[in-house]
Amino acid sequence: MRSIPHPVRSPGLVLACLLACAMGCAMSDMDAPFIHGGRADAFCTVDQDCADPALFFCNTALSRCEPACRTDLDCSVKRRGELNTIAACESQALGCRCDASRCVPALCTGDGDCEDGELCRDGACGPPPPSSSAAACRVVPERIIAPVGTPLRFEAWVSDAAGQPFVPRNGLTWSAVSARVKGGGTGSGATFTLETAGAEEEAVEARVGSVACRARVTVLPPHTASEQVRVVVTDALSGYPVEGASVVVADALGGVTAREPTDALGVAVLAARSDSTVSVFHPDFGYLTVANYDMSGSRDLRLPLRRNPADRVGGVSARFTHLAPVGTGGALALGMAGLSVPGLLSEAAPAQVQGPDRNVELSLRGVMRPFQMPANVWVNGLGVLPLESVEVPGISGVCDTALADGTDPETATRAGTCGTRTAWALTAQVPSGELPAGMMDPSADPLLLLARALPQSGRFSSAVQRDVRFPLYAPIEGMTPPAGPLTSLDFQQVPLAFPFVVRVPPLPRFRDSYLCRALVVGSVTAPGQGTVPLGLGAAVNANPVDPNTDTQPLLSSPGLVRVRMAPAHHGLEGQPYRLVAVASSGALGGEEPVGLATSAVMTALDAPRFDPEGIQPVMLGDMFLGIPVGARYNPDASPWHGLLPREWRMDASLPGATLVRATFTNAAGRRWTVWVDGRRSVTGVRLPVPPSGLEDRTFQGDTEGSRASLSVEALTGAMSDGRSMNLSALAESGGMAPERLAESVRAASTLNYGRPQVTWLSPAEGASLARAATVRVRVDGFQVGTDAANGDEGGVLLTVRDGGPGCDLSVVRGDVATGSGEVELSLPTACSGAELTLVASLVDGLGLPLRPAVSAARTVRVP
Repeated sequence: MRSIPHPVRSPGLVLACLLACAMGCAMSDMDAPFIHGGRADAFCTVDQDCADPALFFCNTALSRCEPACRTDLDCSVKRRGELNTIAACESQALGCRCDASRCVPALCTGDGDCEDGELCRDGACGPPPPSSSAAACRVVPERIIAPVGTPLRFEAWVSDAAGQPFVPRNGLTWSAVSARVKGGGTGSGATFTLETAGAEEEAVEARVGSVACRARVTVLPPHTASEQVRVVVTDALSGYPVEGASVVVADALGGVTAREPTDALGVAVLAARSDSTVSVFHPDFGYLTVANYDMSGSRDLRLPLRRNPADRVGGVSARFTHLAPVGTGGALALGMAGLSVPGLLSEAAPAQVQGPDRNVELSLRGVMRPFQMPANVWVNGLGVLPLESVEVPGISGVCDTALADGTDPETATRAGTCGTRTAWALTAQVPSGELPAGMMDPSADPLLLLARALPQSGRFSSAVQRDVRFPLYAPIEGMTPPAGPLTSLDFQQVPLAFPFVVRVPPLPRFRDSYLCRALVVGSVTAPGQGTVPLGLGAAVNANPVDPNTDTQPLLSSPGLVRVRMAPAHHGLEGQPYRLVAVASSGALGGEEPVGLATSAVMTALDAPRFDPEGIQPVMLGDMFLGIPVGARYNPDASPWHGLLPREWRMDASLPGATLVRATFTNAAGRRWTVWVDGRRSVTGVRLPVPPSGLEDRTFQGDTEGSRASLSVEALTGAMSDGRSMNLSALAESGGMAPERLAESVRAASTLNYGRPQVTWLSPAEGASLARAATVRVRVDGFQVGTDAANGDEGGVLLTVRDGGPGCDLSVVRGDVATGSGEVELSLPTACSGAELTLVASLVDGLGLPLRPAVSAARTVRVP
């Protein structure tokens, strides 16, 4: 067997590549739940062998005639006649759709698609279940701490006696069970207003049938003291108060003017006599800074903290079940599993969404090729034996039942050692004889394959399991954490039965070009659990490279992207749909590379629609934001390049951005997020020194004292009450909480600056070189060049030490880098020595070393 070396490296998109191959092939009788009925001949080689080529086609993979169509009418008995009718199409009220030339069941997206008295559940219409089926419910959020006058929205999840999701016909009945709140109503959720201050108690009740559940509320008194700021600190993912957090108020120079710890309610009150920067520090959570808070506001801040992402590991083990029958030639089956992500995806660390890569070697038609796939991708076929299950990482949250080890759920929630999320999967299965050899081509762009294959899709399915509970553990170096609880995902639960077209706004520029690819994701939001993807589309911007994605087959113009999506199902019915279009300068998925730029537009979607021709393209509500270039930070104690000590700021404001946040991430994965109002991003902020005993996360945490990695995100949106999404309003309303933020953001763009690094590529340590030899280094997190207007930051200085007279004071500078950041430098011609030390250092445009210094040394021999 011919073997091709070098694994394909595209974590996250390898699946897209393989699924694209699957989706681009003719369908077969393996393709459940697609209909195979009506009259079909036992054998054929061409369409003309079938009884009526207008109504049947020859599936050459199986040498059998199967029903075909061009329009929805071709699937009906009116067009096919009694002899060729497809019984399953006539047995359901919604009939069939003609999708990619095949008659497939029409699915509903909501109760309005069904006849009177019926409900839409799992994409099909049926009679409503009795309310007596409800056995348990849970209010989301189940715990709130907020001041008098705060309006709050509550939702609820209901399950039956078997623990399966139950979606009531008319929602739930909501009522206030305490004088501290006012509100009520019916439906999936209701809004209440906090009326009277008091200690925590059950205050909001949801009821369906004989089942009721409640939320607990702590109502704080109004904050009226002048020249003081009150800060309420909570766990962003559970709502529990964070006790013992250090709240710091700093002046415009970064000097600390007040500091107080939070009490048992997560509250601290501090003196603040003018506009101040407010920061919250806690070793178990990400640091949070609100820059230049406007003291003319309420002076009452609600700041949620997210736990350190690397301090807990765990999730679930996902097992795939109910594959379709496989013929004698075998098949390739693929599934990507995940757990819902709360808030914006940018707030989660990659390891919390997608596990580490593993190598998988596929063989097809005599060609063998290794692929790198994330741990949450399941593969079966083409020489790969399926894993019993795949590990899916999860993010902490609330758990309402005891863990397997007997841990009390409240104790686990407070400690961040459990979570409840929605498990999801996107799956596909295809006979191996229909897979094209092109899928093994290492030069194939997986996103382009996916974009071309979407019109012929029909092999994608969506699987969902709501209310999946799992434990999380403190990682132990060198040890694999225990496997998570097993959850089974039906391989072919609900098809992505809604093809439609989205018009993507013009792509933004980054450096010297436009962003080169776009991904459109259709999703549903599960309150308290996070975002669940239900479908996707893809496009590239390669020919020509201009502001628009390339014209896709059978579509009329550039900028149109095909999307396929499933309806909300298996307990998510009635929750809001959302479309997110993400444009990127490079590959999407896996660890975010340094220099990657992305820009996203989010918009509400009434429901997925069946519009394969794109007659009415879905329009996104906003334009892409520009990339937040020009961010700078001086970690030094002295001024440097126009920056004061510990000052962060942008060189220019970003049009349309109402907020900017800079996130520092150190070697341990711990973060410090700095929020700045979009209008004041050029003014910047001077960061306070963390309290004694707490690490400064603007530094990497290594022995060299180097900088931490930096990413900058610009956001635009509006508050739920219609107010402008400025920083003060966001902090006062609790709008930084994950769900609130995701609801309010309409567009966001991110640039991963990384951290300045220089790494030796050649020669190897101790190598022997000729005189005047060329050496190579790679530079990351630093733009090599001399054009400051283009964002260039400086060059690489090569210093030679410990040589003979010809080496003394030898210095070589390189200011040109390849696209991958490689810089070549030549040794001085007269320099030689038995043990020369080559030191590559990063320098600014004036040739001065960076602060802190960034360098790498290598010892070589030059005869």
